Amino acid sequence: MKHSGSTCLPPKCKLDHSRNTAMDLLFELAKECPENFSYLTELLLQQLDRGNQLNNQWNYCPKASQKAVSGYVGLHLSISATCYINSIVQQFFMNPSFRDGIFMAPVKDENKDDSLLYQLQVVFGHLQESSKKAYEAAPFCRAYKDYDGQPLNVAVQMDVDEYFAGLFDRLENSVTGTPQAVLFKEHFGGTTVQQIKSRECTHVSEREDTFFVIQCEVKNKRSVEESLQLYVEGEILDGGMYFVFNYVCFHRAR
Repeated sequence: MKHSGSTCLPPKCKLDHSRNTAMDLLFELAKECPENFSYLTELLLQQLDRGNQLNNQWNYCPKASQKAVSGYVGLHLSISATCYINSIVQQFFMNPSFRDGIFMAPVKDENKDDSLLYQLQVVFGHLQESSKKAYEAAPFCRAYKDYDGQPLNVAVQMDVDEYFAGLFDRLENSVTGTPQAVLFKEHFGGTTVQQIKSRECTHVSEREDTFFVIQCEVKNKRSVEESLQLYVEGEILDGGMYFVFNYVCFHRAR
């Protein structure tokens, strides 16, 4: 009956049929055996003893905490003003090559609690391998420091674009000098090119700008492609002497 060590292993019985079979086995092992019955009771009480994590310990239901049938794991935070964090992190995770790059990035910080890169690796690890319904991402939020060195205040709603820019800046700094230094540029970077062409000669003036985020018009647009079309439409400058053309180039991850 006894197991070696105190490591908490993932649950093996996840389906009703396997759970019922396991319960029948435990019943037979405890039947007319006071030692086994006592030991099983001890293990059961340990499962129910969750301290202050549950308002009513006897309502604890492991099945309610299982991973969804879709196979995806959610992110959970005790304070609700964090939807912008959830949406961005889940989008990052759903990019397999970017996720693998984050996993392979060496962590330079000695203090893992304050390492945003390490905590993102932990989040990705749970989203990929956990058998639970959701992962409590509070350590990841605490590792995100503002410019004064203070942890992110998850009780305050933050602009998603502002958070995205700050997160990218911090993560890029974390992988500087490593093979993953171009990870963000390859997966999410792009370049806009603005050309000004004269109507009277062949001279072309060109300017390039890099970006991680572009603003897309959504009103009365049926698709992203239709919205992006606005970026490449030419126009004539005042006086009718010059044409202005814009181009958008997205980098491709190798």
